[in-house]
Amino acid sequence: MIHLDPDFKSLTLKQRKIALRSLYVITKHADKHRVSGITQLHLVHSIGSSLLGVDISVDPTDINENTLTTLGKEFSDVKDEVRHRLFQLFILVELVLDPMPEEATETLQEVATILNVQDDFIDIARKYSQGAYGIAATDLARKGYMGNPDLVKQGGGMMRVNKILTDPFEVDDDDPHLLKQWRDLEICKTGTLGRNIWEYYQGRGFVFTGQKGSVNPSIAQHDWIHLLCDYNTTIEGQLEVFSFMGSSIPDVKGFSFLVAIISLFETGRLESWGGGVLNADKGHLDLPGMPERLADAIRRGRICNKDVMYGIDYFKYKDQPIETIRKELNIVPKDKDVNSPGVWHPDGITSYQRENGNKAYQPTLPKQHLGDDL
Repeated sequence: MIHLDPDFKSLTLKQRKIALRSLYVITKHADKHRVSGITQLHLVHSIGSSLLGVDISVDPTDINENTLTTLGKEFSDVKDEVRHRLFQLFILVELVLDPMPEEATETLQEVATILNVQDDFIDIARKYSQGAYGIAATDLARKGYMGNPDLVKQGGGMMRVNKILTDPFEVDDDDPHLLKQWRDLEICKTGTLGRNIWEYYQGRGFVFTGQKGSVNPSIAQHDWIHLLCDYNTTIEGQLEVFSFMGSSIPDVKGFSFLVAIISLFETGRLESWGGGVLNADKGHLDLPGMPERLADAIRRGRICNKDVMYGIDYFKYKDQPIETIRKELNIVPKDKDVNSPGVWHPDGITSYQRENGNKAYQPTLPKQHLGDDL
């Protein structure tokens, strides 16, 4: 289906077509015969249909530098926030290139100048193009959404952590009061958010935070979003959920989540993230249908337009039906044409999670798979 991101509803159809054509301009840096070049083209097309409300096939011979000149003229009077959101799509498209030539970041800087946008993530892309991955990782942590100490402290309160967090991925493995709140979710009624996340943890063998061996509270916080958005716990589902999160956060620094997840699970430029919970595993955006799933997650995030990471205390919603909460938070359904297995779909859980979780709370396997396990 064709969708229009709320950020771009103020744009004319002509402006949106020019924006899409300009995104195609920056694909000139890609080798169309390399996997990442093909993925980049698919991603641009998905951005057009899912976010810009434009579904057109662009003839490469019609794309040249004059397109960017036209972009500057057409967007000179467009609101700052709209131009900034658009520019971050340019960064996203360039980030999937592997390798990323330095010329790519030069073009990004040109587009930033044309759109009159200042964005810290250009510097991170530049470091990537220079092979300075370690420095880029440090910059991402410092300049991104989680680089704000006051915001991390606020998040600790929302996550009901009983200490002051000094690092977004700091563990909290001796917090009996927090642990009790997680365990008490078992008594929530069937169909509620609380009962669903309790079963989600049981079925996947996850350990409730607040005790030894548990993940840090920030990673636990993102599990609520998995359920509310119905994004599964495979790597492909992680690409979706973090893209949703980064897009839903009103502050443009939320884009750091997209930078991190692409760098982990598409290019492998980021070795690990989330306090070592998530580790690099390349090439997952290259899988069939993934560019469409990523673009749809961005669309849903922008419609939500709430800080779903450190801005919500999900325990307050534990006794409410999931559908009720989705409506309140404006979490719209996935595009029906996008093949995105959900949390309770048989393909929505990894083999490792099946082996380590309680089978009573796992998505039911089809009969052919059940036979394979006998």
